[in-house]
Amino acid sequence: MNKRRGLARHYALLVLCWIAAAASAAAGAADMLPLSDAALADVQGRDGLSFAVKLNANVGSATLGVADSAGNPAAMNFNNLAVTGVIAGTVDVMSGTPGSPDFVNWAFPNIGGTNSLQIGYDLVVTANGSSLGTSIMFQNLAFNGSSMQWTTSSANGGATFGLALNMAIDNVWLQPNGRGNSSGQMSVSGIKLGAAGSTGTPWVIADVAAQPGILNAVTDAGGNTNVQLGIGWPTAPGTAPTGSLQIDNMTFSTPGGNVNLGASSIGSMQIQYLNIKFKS
Repeated sequence: MNKRRGLARHYALLVLCWIAAAASAAAGAADMLPLSDAALADVQGRDGLSFAVKLNANVGSATLGVADSAGNPAAMNFNNLAVTGVIAGTVDVMSGTPGSPDFVNWAFPNIGGTNSLQIGYDLVVTANGSSLGTSIMFQNLAFNGSSMQWTTSSANGGATFGLALNMAIDNVWLQPNGRGNSSGQMSVSGIKLGAAGSTGTPWVIADVAAQPGILNAVTDAGGNTNVQLGIGWPTAPGTAPTGSLQIDNMTFSTPGGNVNLGASSIGSMQIQYLNIKFKS
């Protein structure tokens, strides 16, 4: 008898669900009306896009280069770039503050088993007729809880951005004698960057509304155009968010043996204003 009652309840629930779905569909069809262009202009998608990507990428080389003031090549070359891991995140279009444009928000939520990358590349910097290179490897580079925002900049052209970091890296190796060669290497382990006084909370380095980052082109008094990267003053002076940095260990390998500098940390730090100009 109990089994029959259970089946009856199950079928009754299915019928109720079917009736509710049919009623919703009928109501939706009844309410469907053509929209004018003016009405469509106010319709914006807010659900966003969620993604999970498994990476196993190998890139031969990538170059960022210009010429210095003497006409010599000046470049950063990323060679033998390899990236593996899983990235999960969301992309949304968010409403800006009144009078400001909407912005794109990239977020990397704290989901177990994702957003931890293994990265390795050979970096060569060329300037003033000389080159200097090293291999760089990141083990378990994680951005869980981090986010980045991008929008247009109505004031100075270019782009405005926001950046919030909750970053952890198990190990970073700089190996000037080639990848896998520990002779002369610098090793940094247990790196954690986030908000001061809170575990797992991102440090808001730039905010599109309260303290925007900027990326644009500026022209100096001599008519020279340069790329400008910066972070503006906070809207309320002295209220820029504070961050913290922790390093468990830093070691240098030298011909005379390893030099262990131990642990280091910064309990509280702020960026009130930043202005960097890249001259060609």
